[in-house]
Amino acid sequence: MGSSALMTKRQLLKALSMNDGGGAEVTLQTTVASEIVPLIRQQAYLRQLAQKSGALINMTKPKIRIPKLVRAQGVYGVQPGRPAPEFKARMEGIDLVPEKLMAWLPIESEVFEDATIRDIESILREEMAREFAQGEEIAFLWGDRDTDHGDGDPRNLFNGLLKQAAAPAYQYDETLDSADGTGIVSNLVRAMRYLGIYGRNKKDITIFVGLFAEEALIRNAAFQRMSSYAFGQGAGIYTGEIGRIAGATVIATSFLDPLPGETTARAMVLNNTSFAIGDWQTFTVKVYNELLAQTDEVAIRARERVAFATRYPEAILTITGMPVNISNTNP
Repeated sequence: MGSSALMTKRQLLKALSMNDGGGAEVTLQTTVASEIVPLIRQQAYLRQLAQKSGALINMTKPKIRIPKLVRAQGVYGVQPGRPAPEFKARMEGIDLVPEKLMAWLPIESEVFEDATIRDIESILREEMAREFAQGEEIAFLWGDRDTDHGDGDPRNLFNGLLKQAAAPAYQYDETLDSADGTGIVSNLVRAMRYLGIYGRNKKDITIFVGLFAEEALIRNAAFQRMSSYAFGQGAGIYTGEIGRIAGATVIATSFLDPLPGETTARAMVLNNTSFAIGDWQTFTVKVYNELLAQTDEVAIRARERVAFATRYPEAILTITGMPVNISNTNP
């Protein structure tokens, strides 16, 4: 959709497929939705990982079932003249049901009335995408439907990756290779082993760390060498990606930093097939002229519907006890 050089409030609302005057709610046109969805994917690394693993589903109805392989012995040895054993591996289904995420965008009325604002509709699309991407990250990582987090908290929508992690937890070992300064890299490499069969192909693994660990990794010579080797072979393609360890993607997020009162951080290692995301691709937008009249602002409310489910909890592992200040005595 092209942008006009002079954009009045009426033209802007038309460009965004919004209705003015009290907030009559409408669904964005297909062309606009098709623009916002890629913007969210550009800023949401979990969507990107799901897309690469084939688990980002464009939903066409409110509920769908996706397959989950119930792993059993699927390969058998058959001797001459002996019957083949009964096949035991089977596929089960997991429901993908979309939930609602909303984003409020208060904007000064003066912005709407300024007829010289250029490309404001593209800016608003970026802001919408950024808000939704952050809300999705909170819901997909920290979601816990068994706990009431308060009205409007995204964590109420789904059971996220940290709650669903069923692989044996790995306790960070501060003594591991601490003498040569490769401790943080060695710990992350060892943690991948705990994924068992899900950890064999390192290119299918993603490691999530907090910002404290990100700083330690970026300054670490062993990590720099591994990342230098990996880059040029497809690394650096995910939002938040800082490098590769033994072929596994490393992504940094502030949502894994220590919580208030905690003295250590956590990290997470997973196989990219362990979860699925359903994209309903339906957005509604409402404009409220009166809501923020006292502050001379206009409120825009955008809403999306997205689904999330864990397919293989045993392919998700948490790392606990990561020190906040990690030594980097490089060799």
